[in-house]
Amino acid sequence: MEHNMSQNTIFNCTSRGMARLSIILLLQSLAFSLFAQNTNSVGINTGNSPVDPSAIMEVKADTPGSSTKKGFLPPRLELKNQKDKTTVPITAGTENNAKAMLVYNTKNTYNFSQGHVYADNYYYWLGDRWERMVYTPLVYEAVIPREFYIEGKTRQEFTTEQLNPPHNNQGVNGVDLPLKFTEEPVLNRSRIFTKLSDENFLVNITGTYDMSAFVHYNPLATEIKENLPNGVTYHKRAFLNLKIQRQTSRAAAWEDLVVVRAAWGYDASGFVKTATINSVSVRLHQGDKIRLVIQSPYKNSSQGAGKYKPYTDIDADHPAARGFRALLLDFNL
Repeated sequence: MEHNMSQNTIFNCTSRGMARLSIILLLQSLAFSLFAQNTNSVGINTGNSPVDPSAIMEVKADTPGSSTKKGFLPPRLELKNQKDKTTVPITAGTENNAKAMLVYNTKNTYNFSQGHVYADNYYYWLGDRWERMVYTPLVYEAVIPREFYIEGKTRQEFTTEQLNPPHNNQGVNGVDLPLKFTEEPVLNRSRIFTKLSDENFLVNITGTYDMSAFVHYNPLATEIKENLPNGVTYHKRAFLNLKIQRQTSRAAAWEDLVVVRAAWGYDASGFVKTATINSVSVRLHQGDKIRLVIQSPYKNSSQGAGKYKPYTDIDADHPAARGFRALLLDFNL
């Protein structure tokens, strides 16, 4: 009886051991069907093919037993900025341990102090920041400037009434008169701006821009008239403000970004003169609107002498009547 019990015990133990061994062998078999090991190298979907000895891991697009191809899908997330250590938690003091960590960013986020991050780009951790992987399209962006340029070639006229500010105790500047661009942009690389109307342009990309503008203008201040109603006096000289203005996506009012003033001396104000805004750097945000305007800076505006129409137009010496240019400077490469 004791002998039989001993045999049963041994048999049961052996059966349990064999079951466990079978499970282990089965798991190993499944593992080897997915991973081909070759001197500390791992292969995924490599089947019976050996892993390249130079690789620690090799991934095949082929699916065993199927003609379907598959790709590698990395972690996809929304980084807050280049210094972001919370979206992917990186503990202080261990930053260098995470060097070369790779993610795919899915959202544009603009942060001037911590660095912009751009959607649909791979980023790798460099120890103190996320760096965008540079590939061919980014090299093109660096070599080919992202630039917007538009010219106005049609005549645009104004009246003395438009250019004369109201005669009261308020500020002396006249109203803002937007310049019109009926033509399509000459350049709009990477579509940094969108032409919303003949007067307004929409900023599509947040960044630092180098902007400039010009207008060829004839004030037609060619007569002297005194003792006119409301104390107006016309002289044979003129002044003009040329301004680039912005309307932010969060405000209704237009604000001056840069203002220059042109002056026509005595007996010279019946001729075309160019008012120019030279290169100026401005930070713009996606959704901002931009326009180019002129303005009379004094109450006694002599422009038009009350009966002529000051204008901006082309002529034999000026193939464009007015122009606006914006160059996106920061590339975050």
